[in-house]
Amino acid sequence: MDGHKSSRTIISLLIAIGFAVMFASTAIKGIYQVYFVQLAEHYGRGRAQFAWSGGLFMLATGFMSPLVGALSDRVGPLRTSAIGAFGAGAALLSVAVWHQSIVFFSLAFGVVGAFGLAAMTFVPMGILVDRLFEEKKKGLAYAVVTNGTAIGFIVLSPMWIWLQPQASWITVFAAVGVVLALPIAITLWLASRWEPSSAAAVSAEVPTKHASAWSVVRHDAVFYVLAAGFFGCGATMAFIDVHLLPHWQDQGVPRFEMAFAMSALGVLELLSGIASGMLAMRFNKHRLLALFYAMRSLAMLLLLAPWLGIVPFAILFGASYLGTVVLTSMFCFERYGSQIKGKVFGLLFLVHQLGAFLTVQLGAWSFESNRSYLHAIMALTLLTLISATCSWFGLRGSDRFPRSSDRPIRQARPNLDVKG
Repeated sequence: MDGHKSSRTIISLLIAIGFAVMFASTAIKGIYQVYFVQLAEHYGRGRAQFAWSGGLFMLATGFMSPLVGALSDRVGPLRTSAIGAFGAGAALLSVAVWHQSIVFFSLAFGVVGAFGLAAMTFVPMGILVDRLFEEKKKGLAYAVVTNGTAIGFIVLSPMWIWLQPQASWITVFAAVGVVLALPIAITLWLASRWEPSSAAAVSAEVPTKHASAWSVVRHDAVFYVLAAGFFGCGATMAFIDVHLLPHWQDQGVPRFEMAFAMSALGVLELLSGIASGMLAMRFNKHRLLALFYAMRSLAMLLLLAPWLGIVPFAILFGASYLGTVVLTSMFCFERYGSQIKGKVFGLLFLVHQLGAFLTVQLGAWSFESNRSYLHAIMALTLLTLISATCSWFGLRGSDRFPRSSDRPIRQARPNLDVKG
């Protein structure tokens, strides 16, 4: 009995740590988002020219995702996150100390910082949850962990907006860098002693031949449908991360309203993450995923109706924010064997970030050519509508029948022995 209680305590602790990691990771993109215009001015660039640093960050995050998935499978998700936190912290601190070169900024933030974000977010946390819970509970547990990003929106985004006129970007980048590189990285490395091993899960499944993730998914139509939808997810998230606040600033939206809208987005993100995990236990996941993408499309359309205010957009976009990520991860982790599921999820996030990269540039080009984000918003509205259509028609039946070659014979209990 005491051992069972101890295991439950460790699992709860690991979920809380995963939540905290996701919360802290929002600072990496949040400070870039709020200081985007000032950064461009500091380096003497227009928005389209400086947006390449954000585009590189998005693209590098995508390319780092399969690497992070493989690293998580090998050394464990929390140690991977510890390495990522140290890398991101070092990158932010270094650009604050040496801030004369835009090339150095782009490489440090856009590459090293991108690795840090990838290592602290959806892929490693998905693998952590996958090792801790049985199939029926994974969706809800993953929603709880990823809601750390929602709390980041609720708490941190208004704080960055408030700090922006009070403190320079150099000061904020340096402070966040120190916190990530030291206390957070050290805590994660120590906590990794309690994370479960993948050995039990691997032994419980039909052995997978030694094949790369790509060789398994390249002939799987479901992977391409998931990737097509996730491309739209990444594209819209990138618009929020880079161009949303400048878009509102250009429209003259008061700072208080922007902070309130970002908090509202975070609250709805929190609720949508939990709701998607619970609904996936009762309804067809492909229909839920299509619904979330349709909501995302309508939210983008609301940006073209400024007379309605910014809160309706924040509510609808926030309600769709985590649902797409949670449900896509559930499709992935249920469909592919434990030896490659981290790598497959990493491939999906590579496609996700390709969409993000293109949106960063599309938004910048749209503004530079028309002094407006109108064309970018219209394109994203159409893209997420396509994502909804792909999910509705392309994933029918796949949420009930995982790949037989990778279907578990039995569900193994996680090994929670403390690592030496």
